[in-house]
Amino acid sequence: MFKMVNPLRIRFVIGILFAAVMAMAETQPAPTVEKPFFEPNLKSPTKVVHPYYKMAKEKKDCTSCHTEKDGKSGTLKMEMPNLCYQCHEAKDTKKFIHGPVGAGACTTCHEPHESDNVKLLRYSNMNQLCTSCHADKGHFLKNTKYIHPPVQAQCISCHDAHTENFKFQLKADAKMDLCLMCHADKKGYLATVTHKHGAMDRPRKCLECHNPHGTDTPKFLIKDNSKDLCLSCHNDKMAAEGSKLINISQQLKDNPDHHGPILWGDCVACHNSHGSDNLRMLKKPFPDTFYSKFDQKNYICFECHEPGKILDEITKTATNFRNGEKNMHFVHVNKDKGRTCRACHDFHGTKEYPHHLRKTTVFGAINFPIRYIETPTGGSCAPACHARRGYDREKPVENLK
Repeated sequence: MFKMVNPLRIRFVIGILFAAVMAMAETQPAPTVEKPFFEPNLKSPTKVVHPYYKMAKEKKDCTSCHTEKDGKSGTLKMEMPNLCYQCHEAKDTKKFIHGPVGAGACTTCHEPHESDNVKLLRYSNMNQLCTSCHADKGHFLKNTKYIHPPVQAQCISCHDAHTENFKFQLKADAKMDLCLMCHADKKGYLATVTHKHGAMDRPRKCLECHNPHGTDTPKFLIKDNSKDLCLSCHNDKMAAEGSKLINISQQLKDNPDHHGPILWGDCVACHNSHGSDNLRMLKKPFPDTFYSKFDQKNYICFECHEPGKILDEITKTATNFRNGEKNMHFVHVNKDKGRTCRACHDFHGTKEYPHHLRKTTVFGAINFPIRYIETPTGGSCAPACHARRGYDREKPVENLK
């Protein structure tokens, strides 16, 4: 015989199990609803009904568009788009026609009867509609880090969905004019800037450097960083405003001790990639002569380097180029006829000497050697402008006048 189980005990066990289940439910995170990649921003607050479809339903007569009164076979009175053009203006009148429009496939994008979306569209987001055919662009949008904002908003920011006079149904020439429709500040800047980047006049103009849809690099650059992009052109001698630019790519290979921004792959730390009113498209001024009256505002160098390197006459910390506590940068630079940074340093890279010191420097028509020698606590040089003179941070050197 079976032993009878106490009902109170059963209730107690059930209560314990129920409490345990409830406790587990409270500790579990609430299920998250995945946010749609394409926001439904074209969804209509009310059903959008094609006027002739509404009229046909009311009259129970579909012969405005179909051959049969009930329209069940779907056979149309005439082929699209001619049927649509009985009411709508033609959408194939310009030089470049979108494929579905040219094929008369209006219903590829539009519902013929009714829709939950504006313009009787088949999708509630324009990019979702476009990528239903342009699947490669859909993959691109979902897997690219930096997307151009107009592209993120909707494809028709730049493209006409039906027809245009520019390739890919763009609303203006893609190489620059289209860009300047939004980037109006660049339009004014490029019109007035003293030193315009030569790339702006190359065949692809803006597209020489930028991908108009997006890339995995900030600013939609077509290379991984600005240095790689710059060197894709600056790998040979180039003409610029009547002068020759050196082959920067070769210079960097020959001089592997690179200046910080070069190490970071960041040419635009110093240069404005579109143009500038300063020499060599620098973002801020930099003297182009051997001698110049010192002015802190006249040196882009101090965007990174501390001005105390030049300004502090006596120091123990501002610079290692000191004789005892006497700042030798101050002696050389901070005067009415001061030597500029370019007199001794190369701002891209060097090989023979530390501290980005040049092997040779140009003074007028002379290209003379610096002949620098480093010591553990200082160093010396013997350029054409004076006999060998030294400096030592621990035991100051007495130099001949």
